[in-house]
Amino acid sequence: MIQNLRFWSAAQIVVAGISAIWIIFLATQPVHVPVLEISREFSPLRTQVLSGVKGQTFVAPTDSISRVDIWLHTKVDPGEFVRVKFELLTEPGNGKSLASHIAVFKQSGSWQVRLLFHPNLARENDKLYLRLESILSASTSHLYLDYFRENLYPHGDLLDLDTLGVEGQDLRFIVYRSPTLPRPLAWAETVMHNTVHAASDAKGPSGVVVVVLVCVIGVLGFSIAIATVLIAVRAIRGRIDPSTTLALTLFVAAICLAITAGSEAPFGKLVLGLN
Repeated sequence: MIQNLRFWSAAQIVVAGISAIWIIFLATQPVHVPVLEISREFSPLRTQVLSGVKGQTFVAPTDSISRVDIWLHTKVDPGEFVRVKFELLTEPGNGKSLASHIAVFKQSGSWQVRLLFHPNLARENDKLYLRLESILSASTSHLYLDYFRENLYPHGDLLDLDTLGVEGQDLRFIVYRSPTLPRPLAWAETVMHNTVHAASDAKGPSGVVVVVLVCVIGVLGFSIAIATVLIAVRAIRGRIDPSTTLALTLFVAAICLAITAGSEAPFGKLVLGLN
């Protein structure tokens, strides 16, 4: 009996510690809400960067945009590298540079690059230019970008060498804005936005989805509050049931995991801050 209690106590400490670390990790992660994305019905292709400079012009769809995601692929042999300068400009050519960052890729791979910048850099309807300037260390090194052969984005063009437009093609990119709610509530805003957007793409009832989401979030919040109070009361009275405590702790950890398990989870992404 004593050994069982010790086992449950150790398990409680481990699970509670993991849950606490996960919640703190969740609360400190930056969150962004997508506001511009080309339909996923279209499959992207890959274009090789031979000229050294490619970019995409676009229009800020709203205020407080703070992130742009792009997809690129590197192929390098040992000892080689691909150097890429990511830059946000007001326009091609001699446009004002708003922010930039230089990254060096020393291995082959596919990368979803998150470019983060200050939300005050651009206002709604401002014209912007995302520029990628690359240097390849050897002729055997290669850099590819995801793009769409169709002209899917009506407010911008895929450019080569800053001035030469590639007719009927667009870069694969997503634009995000900063959330209006503070962290970690911003996660709920992001999850709700993504769910409503998915329902809209599927021609589903967006209003019903919002109501269901609000109810689910309310129930989960109430359940977490009750679980926390129950654990606290049992701890004060000194009558903690190990199995109940472990189950409640796992429940809270599962909710946190479910929230961060989507596309916003900060895993497998290359995060670069533009300064």
